[in-house]
Amino acid sequence: LLSQVVNEYMGFADFRAAFTPETPADWSVTPTEGSLSKEPVNFIVKFRPSGPVAPGAIQGHLIIETEDFKKTYQLTGST
Repeated sequence: LLSQVVNEYMGFADFRAAFTPETPADWSVTPTEGSLSKEPVNFIVKFRPSGPVAPGAIQGHLIIETEDFKKTYQLTGST
């Protein structure tokens, strides 16, 4: 769970949340789009491996982007 993501600028900003193309499909995020304001938006990130996982072996990069900023999170999956 990533929480406390807010619009750092005035007003509202539409956002998109997605993983980079290199990130395995084992990762998911919700919501994938919406509006950011000064009120925090909580993003739920799930990791569901499709097979056996060695510790630290499956990484993902989540990008949350608006017209004004872009945040990138590096995530490491484990079971």
